[in-house]
Amino acid sequence: MAGTCKRAVFVGPKQIRFDELPIPEPGPRQALVKVKACALCTWEQRVYTGEEHFYPLAGGHEVSGELVKLGRQVYTDTQIGDRVMASPLTRCGYCESCRRGLDNICDNNRKPFRETDVPGPAGLAEYILLEDYQLYKANNDAPFEEICLAEPLACVLRSVRKAGVKRTDNVVVVGAGIMGLFHLMLAKQIGARVIISEPNPERTAFAQEMGADEVIDPTQEMFAGQVKASTNGRGADVVFCAASTAQAVEQAVEAVAKGGRVHIYASIHPRGDKISIDPNTFHSKEIVLTGTMSQDKEDVLQTVRMISQGLVDLKPFISLILPFEKLEEGLQAALRSDTYRVVVTM
Repeated sequence: MAGTCKRAVFVGPKQIRFDELPIPEPGPRQALVKVKACALCTWEQRVYTGEEHFYPLAGGHEVSGELVKLGRQVYTDTQIGDRVMASPLTRCGYCESCRRGLDNICDNNRKPFRETDVPGPAGLAEYILLEDYQLYKANNDAPFEEICLAEPLACVLRSVRKAGVKRTDNVVVVGAGIMGLFHLMLAKQIGARVIISEPNPERTAFAQEMGADEVIDPTQEMFAGQVKASTNGRGADVVFCAASTAQAVEQAVEAVAKGGRVHIYASIHPRGDKISIDPNTFHSKEIVLTGTMSQDKEDVLQTVRMISQGLVDLKPFISLILPFEKLEEGLQAALRSDTYRVVVTM
């Protein structure tokens, strides 16, 4: 396909370069997608601020668009012009992790980054080149701004599945950012009772609007005491740590019920922080400390279908939509505590 397209590259803290590149041609097992929307994840936000030093980076991995071209060996029911979700995560299919059903943590997940002129998923661009397995068909009536949120929602779906949330469970979600609220939404769909732990009053109020059964402020009283008071002294069946602090994990272990699960969803920052927990707690209470990373193919398929079938309403979580050329303004807005997801459109 003749012509050129723009791509955004993070080249340093609060430094973004826009490259003009030839529109790529898909190989035999590839698909070319015209990007319509890309949401700004916390990963891109941390690279933008310099909290994570990964330069240069062609960021953008929460992507939706329109299929424009297919390689000759791609076999799919997706038609040219269809709305699609692009899942740029690498799943080689051959490494031991992929063969064990852990394609979300493929051993070769960074290898394709090293084979491009600029590392990264490269969804912050006017076109994105995908491997055939990275393409997911969406309903052509679904908004692009919501389709692109299938990626973070799929991560949360995996989290909720692995934590084994059951109907009537007492679930505590630590942190009422967008990922914490996605946990709230999916746990409520199962039939759990959900308590949100969040010190920000605006986010607390929004969590209540989104269906939280109760909210607590972890800065006002002992976290474990508040959780036990809200669960008839028993503690939580599941605690999701959707806040990026090691202290949240330590507090969650204190607040979980016998036989309960503490699930680390958010990556801990600064990286390398340690937690201090009495190991006898695991022996005497039979609790499980676990976590998840990204999402597998089934998670992505399910969330694209959920969005396509109108089983979830993601509009309340989109705080701002800006054109691609205002990417830096979007990143600055995404860093504010009063925003959930900022989406740039091409």
